[in-house]
Amino acid sequence: MNPEEEAHKLLEELGITTLPVIPKELCPRLDIHYAEEPLKGFDGFLIMVHSASGDSVIGVNALIAEQGRKNFTAAHELGHYALDSLDQSLFRCSRETIESYNPNIEPLELRANRFAAELLMPRFIYQPLVDKRDAGWDEIKELSAMSQTTLTSTAIRFVDLTSEPCCLVASQAQRTAWFRPGKEFRPYIQFGLLARNTAAYAAFHGISPPNYFAEIKADNWLTGRGINPSAEILEWSLPMNSYGQVLTLLYDEKGLAGWQDEGYEDEEDEEVEWEPPTFHKSRRKR
Repeated sequence: MNPEEEAHKLLEELGITTLPVIPKELCPRLDIHYAEEPLKGFDGFLIMVHSASGDSVIGVNALIAEQGRKNFTAAHELGHYALDSLDQSLFRCSRETIESYNPNIEPLELRANRFAAELLMPRFIYQPLVDKRDAGWDEIKELSAMSQTTLTSTAIRFVDLTSEPCCLVASQAQRTAWFRPGKEFRPYIQFGLLARNTAAYAAFHGISPPNYFAEIKADNWLTGRGINPSAEILEWSLPMNSYGQVLTLLYDEKGLAGWQDEGYEDEEDEEVEWEPPTFHKSRRKR
């Protein structure tokens, strides 16, 4: 099953055409009992009931402080309900799997995250909103408020839908945990310990990063052909103190990725014409 198609089908069946989409309000319409209670070791669960004797149950950890996170957790469990309920009847989902795109987590958890993103931020509503916004945390915060979703899930959705050459990187314990490139972002992200010159590294040491895109040497974040000592990229890092994470938006303003993708040969006598793009005011400090 395609998670996005299943989420869209559910929205159509329920007649939902506006934001915000609140999973707690959808559950009674699907004969699902919604409950919040303190949970240990996981943030959400689904108990499937395949009979007329009672309703299925979605539970969300009451200890979650952020409402957007509760919304995504419930939407994640609705994803299991729509996609996986014929295969098993009990799902217990950890904090580390919900909202994450770490390739090491189970495929069914990734599918539930994709379902949740489409349910809470439907493409037919979100695409026009993203198209008229430039990449940046200010814009993502605005969208987050509109859809009542977390900054993490909203940033992932923004990166997925935008035509801007940007990438979201999530760091934990001073290491790259996972990243989500947009369709126009093609450089390779380095895994492992963060480079000391990055704003993300500084954030882990209590230094507030600048609240705008700032130039940084590209090899602090990127690797691969075309990344030379003079190459630069734009970084905007945001500490997520309650999660022990730093979220970073990288913006490939100079098109670093295009060289190797186009089969570029690094010949000294070859001239390449390139016109730099116009800087938008939100991408640099005035």
